[in-house]
Amino acid sequence: MSYKQFIQELEDDILPSEAERRYQEYKSEYISTQKRVFFEAHKDEEWLKDKYHPTNLVAVIERRNELARKVAKDFLLDLQSGTLDLGPGVNPSSSTKSGQASDLNSDDEAEAGGKRRRYGRPAAKDADLLSAAPKAHPVSSEPKRIQVDIEQAQALVCKLDSEKGVEDNILSGSDNEKMSREKSHGSSTGPVIIIRGLTSVKGLEGVELLDTLITYLWRVHGLDYYGMIETNEARGLRHVRAEGKSSDSSNSGTEWEKKLDLRWQERLRGQDPLEEMTAKEKIDAAAVEGLDPYVRKIRDEKYGWKYGCGAKGCTKLFHASEFVHKHLKLKHPELVIDLTAKVREELYFQNYLNDPDAPGGTPVMQQSLLKDKPQRRKLGPENRLKDERGNRRERENRANGNERFDRSENPQSGDFQSNDGPDGGNGDETMFDTFGGQGIRVPPPFPSDIAPPPVLMPVPGAG
Repeated sequence: MSYKQFIQELEDDILPSEAERRYQEYKSEYISTQKRVFFEAHKDEEWLKDKYHPTNLVAVIERRNELARKVAKDFLLDLQSGTLDLGPGVNPSSSTKSGQASDLNSDDEAEAGGKRRRYGRPAAKDADLLSAAPKAHPVSSEPKRIQVDIEQAQALVCKLDSEKGVEDNILSGSDNEKMSREKSHGSSTGPVIIIRGLTSVKGLEGVELLDTLITYLWRVHGLDYYGMIETNEARGLRHVRAEGKSSDSSNSGTEWEKKLDLRWQERLRGQDPLEEMTAKEKIDAAAVEGLDPYVRKIRDEKYGWKYGCGAKGCTKLFHASEFVHKHLKLKHPELVIDLTAKVREELYFQNYLNDPDAPGGTPVMQQSLLKDKPQRRKLGPENRLKDERGNRRERENRANGNERFDRSENPQSGDFQSNDGPDGGNGDETMFDTFGGQGIRVPPPFPSDIAPPPVLMPVPGAG
């Protein structure tokens, strides 16, 4: 229900704050119930398992990391050759290689701000891309904020590259620390990245360096820096800095900066979101607990205590119990999978439930019946004539004691259970008496080859 529909069900003297609390509680429970139903209906499908099941996620992470390494290599080659596109969209070359070509990123696109260095290419779509891309808060364009974002974005590049195995990235800045320190004593402030191409050497700093870093984060790691979003793959357009000075940087700008810094500082301290969803520690703990009964302690007169494998048909002996656990995981993986199956399924459901953007989580809003009533009462004279025999049926019902039967006020009656006819009603359905529930069989008013007319709702007070 909408908030308006919900408060109509509450007592009249309830406080607004209490009504809001109850609605949020109701909405949260409704979404959880809806997601449980969706999960039960789709939990055996591979696409959902690839998003949330800890077993499938291991392979998904490996494919994602491999793709990130390929895209990073292409990105750095373009950077060195001077053909890098710093636009807000996904790089056409990388998207084509990964099989994710986007209509927003055709080969004819020009890079935002004129920084694409494909000479002779038209730049007609620069303004279109920039206007279509979502905008960050205007405070993002202030010089002080730009310096903070450069350092934070560079730290994120190092962090995510390390997680996905991207090596030899010049944007990480490790090879440029000395040069940065030397430049900081001069006219320039902040980090400087030296790009050595085949025929030229160039230093990246300031806004150009920041644009390169956030473009790299978006295309390689699916991280929209200003949008505060991290996804498995980049699609569409990332957020861009808003041009011009901030008009409200005092209050809302400060809040936006705090939110931005908090989001990425937590990410720098945390773990890869997909790695967290695999929950390897929980699964390993469940495996150790489940494998303990399969470790057999055996007394040997010559060598003392030995530890044997309890798997069916296995006679291996070891000097310590931890070696038996290792043996079971390597040589009897099917046993480990069976023992941890319950934990994996629980993690699967929790991963799905904890994702606020999970499929099936959008509430299905109820349609108000009040919207339908005026439409059914606003029938023209021609419909009134066509419905003469239909009204005769209602008059017969009222004559038989069905005074309270009203199609508009009783949507749960038999007339609304079928999709036959213009209004979803079926003239052949049994109509039930309001009080006794006795079924009255009514023959269809028209032959089967003629479509039934729309139902006429009499206006209150009319003859």
